[in-house]
Amino acid sequence: MNTKNTLILLSGLALLPFFSACCATPSACEPAQTETVGASLENEWVNHPFLNPSLNIAWSQLTPDKIVPDMTIALERARTNIDKIATLPTDKPGALTYENTVGALWENASEFDFVWGKVTHLENVCMSDEFRKAYAEILPKVSEYETKTGLDERLWKVIKAYSETEEAKNLPPQKARYLKKVCDSFRDGGADLPADKKRELTEIAKELTTITQKFSQNVLDATNAWKKLVTDEALLAGLPQANKDAALDAAKKAGLATDEKPAWLFTLQQTSYGPALKFLENEALRKEIWEATDKICIGGEFDNSQNMLRILELRQREAEILGEKNFPDLLLKRRMAKDGKTALEFVQKLYAQTKNAFDREYAELKNFRKQNDPAYDGGDFAPWDLAFWTEKMRRTNYAFDSNAVKPYFPENEVMSGLFALTERLYNVDIVEEKSVYIEPGSGKTAPEGVTEVWHPDVKFYSLYDKATGKKLGIFYTDWFPRASKRNGAWMNPCFAGDRSRGEINYGLVCGNMTAPIGDDPALFTHYDVTTIYHEFGHLMHHLLGNAEVPALNGTSVAWDFVELPSQLNENWVWEPEVLNTFARHYQTGETLPAELIEKMTRARTFQGAYQQMRQLSFAFVDLYLHLNAKDVLKSGKKLNDIGIEVTKDFAWKQSPVPNTNLNRFTHLFRSPVGYASGYYSYKWAEALEADAFFSVFRNPDGSLNYDKGMDFRKKILEKGDTADADQLFRDFVGRDPDWNAINVLHGIKD
Repeated sequence: MNTKNTLILLSGLALLPFFSACCATPSACEPAQTETVGASLENEWVNHPFLNPSLNIAWSQLTPDKIVPDMTIALERARTNIDKIATLPTDKPGALTYENTVGALWENASEFDFVWGKVTHLENVCMSDEFRKAYAEILPKVSEYETKTGLDERLWKVIKAYSETEEAKNLPPQKARYLKKVCDSFRDGGADLPADKKRELTEIAKELTTITQKFSQNVLDATNAWKKLVTDEALLAGLPQANKDAALDAAKKAGLATDEKPAWLFTLQQTSYGPALKFLENEALRKEIWEATDKICIGGEFDNSQNMLRILELRQREAEILGEKNFPDLLLKRRMAKDGKTALEFVQKLYAQTKNAFDREYAELKNFRKQNDPAYDGGDFAPWDLAFWTEKMRRTNYAFDSNAVKPYFPENEVMSGLFALTERLYNVDIVEEKSVYIEPGSGKTAPEGVTEVWHPDVKFYSLYDKATGKKLGIFYTDWFPRASKRNGAWMNPCFAGDRSRGEINYGLVCGNMTAPIGDDPALFTHYDVTTIYHEFGHLMHHLLGNAEVPALNGTSVAWDFVELPSQLNENWVWEPEVLNTFARHYQTGETLPAELIEKMTRARTFQGAYQQMRQLSFAFVDLYLHLNAKDVLKSGKKLNDIGIEVTKDFAWKQSPVPNTNLNRFTHLFRSPVGYASGYYSYKWAEALEADAFFSVFRNPDGSLNYDKGMDFRKKILEKGDTADADQLFRDFVGRDPDWNAINVLHGIKD
């Protein structure tokens, strides 16, 4: 998920939003705004569509040629607004108010980032060569503006002066909390530094923005660059029919196959290579596909090795300028962990609790293969054999075929079930609205009452409070992969409305789930379903946010708390009672058989220690590299090689030794901050959510307590960052967390 805290170190403003995190224009939701617009503004929006503040976005007008001119205007306006705040008199009693200082700062950030946000969103989902060129041209200028804003001495002088006024000392709690956060962020971001250090920070921010974007583009390009076309169907033995059909469909769409001359196309999209590595009996083909995944952005045209080293170097230097020993200590001071040492200790403790079960699981897998593969000598696995034999063992021990449930998870039923559960838990209504895709640059407009979307796969919805009938938010969904879209799944909290002005919240969810084939609907894996529920948990955190101060809304919480609502939401799709409400065969309408549910549920903890250790390895290497950046950089080694060495005990021994995922690890390197020094937060938040779900939403007799949904809405989702995360947890659960709950969730016993 993306959150608005990404700019915390670059801008000095902890809650500056941007679209992939939060893009907001507080006046955009007011109905009167679009009804009483003057002709001059309408003309401006025709010529400069990115500047249009309406939440009913005309995506087809947002063409690459408009990016630079529109962003240039947006930057000029934002600088003018900052100057107005920065030149307020600090020596006149009553001249400074919340509204014209901190409030105005938020308003300006919101308006600017709604413009910039449309650019960054399209960069994620509709990339083209023209778009990439324009984006690269304007990106350094945006970074420079954001950084200089946070380092502006005049602005900081005004904010600091206001914080010392009697009004500031008597603000209501939420405004007082936000004022403190802004002041802390100015200080943490370097506002008190001498001019030469500020200049260096500005240059670091510009370079980080550019180089992390290059990292991300390399991952996208490398992923799209590799393809494997199979023309001999015999090589596909073992691959389930649904996956064969998907590969055939991909080849047809690429113009590489026909019904008369079939062929099967495999790519580096997870929905393509994942099943291949699990099911293909042909070892040579598995090896070829695995080797392609293992080399993404390692060597060749899209190599990211130097980019990663430079990013690490810049982050370390940034931390030193700002008075910290390392990047984690700089970043985590406002999170639950507080510093890098605490985060690392959490990871190491969980590693120690997991290690015995982890080793035992590998021994069990080896024993299983010995019993079923006469040629196996009992040695270390080849990496391309690991998923294959794991799947065989899962099927044998649990009689569970992960593909057997796919026909019961058609897209429409999955979404209907998700919406029904959400409506029951939080007393809301979700309504799909009419939408239309219009070819960019065509000049066409959407009919009255119809919302434009950026791709034909995208759908648009409204969220209402059932008790009052009041609209709470709007959102888009975009679930399927395409070459112009980045990998993974994410939620963007695009707009945080000011509830006191009747404004709504606005967000979107994206993913790369199993796409439809031919005339059949999209049939999701259970993993796809859990991913959708995960991202929807983030979305509800945002849309149901009810903070008086929009800057404290929803997902603006501490990063190591932000995954709690999303990961908690995943638990519902393991509950038979919930699955029975929506899991129906797309052809027969038959509900998911109880036998399959039981097998799937029993298989949930299969290799639970392996899955946990895999996430811990990512968290450990993240913290290791950033805590020890100076020594790492001095070593002259590639980060991939260091990563292999320091995480060797977190991985099952394989021959040959796989590369790490660092060169394509977008969580750490696709933005100036992202999940850098914070990947541990997935496990941290999972420990919290496991405790919360099983102690609150499950009754002592094992039944589900849906009534606690409104409690969760009121005490967690609506609260956002209006109180410290540990206090919010205590308010909901009634005590401090039980950190062992995560091991119980995964069935891990020493």
